[in-house]
Amino acid sequence: MLDSILAALRQRHDLQAWSVKHVVQRGAQLYSIAQQVEARRAVEHEHCVIDVLRDTSSADSKTCGTATITVLPGDNADSALDEAALMAGLVHNPPHSIPAQAEMPTVPLADAELLAASDRASTLDRLYARLREAVAQYPHVRLTAAEFFADETTTHVINSRGLEATQTATSVAVEWVLINRSDGQETEAFSEMTRRRASDIDIEGEVAQRAHSTIDLLQAVPAPDYTGPVVLRGETLANFMCGDKVFAENGVFAVLGSARSKFSQLSKWEIGQAIFRGEVLGDPLTVWATRQLPYGTQSNRFDDEGLPAQRVLLVEDNRLQAFTAGQRYADYLSLPPTGAFGNIEVPPGRTAQADLLAEPHVEIVSFSWFNPDPITGDFATEIRLGYVVDGNGRRPFKGGLLIGNVLDALANVRWSSETEFCGNYLGPVTARFGQLTVAGS
Repeated sequence: MLDSILAALRQRHDLQAWSVKHVVQRGAQLYSIAQQVEARRAVEHEHCVIDVLRDTSSADSKTCGTATITVLPGDNADSALDEAALMAGLVHNPPHSIPAQAEMPTVPLADAELLAASDRASTLDRLYARLREAVAQYPHVRLTAAEFFADETTTHVINSRGLEATQTATSVAVEWVLINRSDGQETEAFSEMTRRRASDIDIEGEVAQRAHSTIDLLQAVPAPDYTGPVVLRGETLANFMCGDKVFAENGVFAVLGSARSKFSQLSKWEIGQAIFRGEVLGDPLTVWATRQLPYGTQSNRFDDEGLPAQRVLLVEDNRLQAFTAGQRYADYLSLPPTGAFGNIEVPPGRTAQADLLAEPHVEIVSFSWFNPDPITGDFATEIRLGYVVDGNGRRPFKGGLLIGNVLDALANVRWSSETEFCGNYLGPVTARFGQLTVAGS
């Protein structure tokens, strides 16, 4: 498949540049309902993504056009390229280049346990057995459904500037639902995790947390009206920092810290200037955008364009140090190309977690969906479960909204000295934000 596409591309004289990404994915899947395996599947998928660049200059201006097309096995390569060239010919953007040949770094991406088809299936069986054993420790809950996915993806990229590289990565994704019924009431706890290694899936810890959550949800009162310190921990904090787990490129840092947003005048950030609009009351903020994080879910040797993985110092001591830039926007803004944004890394804080939790606060354990505006950073997100923590104990509540602004919150935060790896986030396990608002239900 790849050879025929390359042969067809090398015969084209109407294209200024091109790249091909050949992707082969093999995987295993396990589906369970009511603690019984409903189905096991082995899947395999192959496709090529072709990007073409075409000179669309006129007598008045120099422009270029780009188009992307996906080709499946059995598709006619020449017809696909005709379509891509036609689409690119309708586009008139400022001229730009494609990535040049470069050395690719070594980044740990693959779990050796998942690189064989038999091991992928047996790994899912072991994870499922661990899940059932963990749930059995909590008689008040029952497992109603679970899904497990293990994939191995090999990507081979080639372009017309001589770039050629290959990488193999693995992924494990798990989801399950726990139900607790008591006195005619029912509560539900949903868990989902994605990692590159099976060993990074903490099933027992997640089940323990969610099982206890179902008890607290039965006792939870409506959310209070509150303004003051708010604590986020673990996966919830990672979600706050990174944004949408599925669309990682929509996170506040990924958007405002990108050359694309800067070129489009969506980002007001300036290199060397503070990213905050007011006084910093908390710990100074340093953030790396990294695709070199070992086994990070957004890590790679090279991105979709073929740009080598980097660990970019995005923010240091509250000041922007760089924009992440694909080749096109790096050319437009005369910046070094860094490639895709990747994972977020934050250095350890200066305060022990126990000290951050000692004083009264509200802790948000889970959101319905944390989706801040990626340009302004504003958010008003529904609370699934939270706790009021003070001298009277730890009292659960549900509903209401957590309201604030991501950047304002980070200008008034204290970070724990303990850290945690959450797939797309490596940094403090706990953050105590000085002032956020809960709008009661």
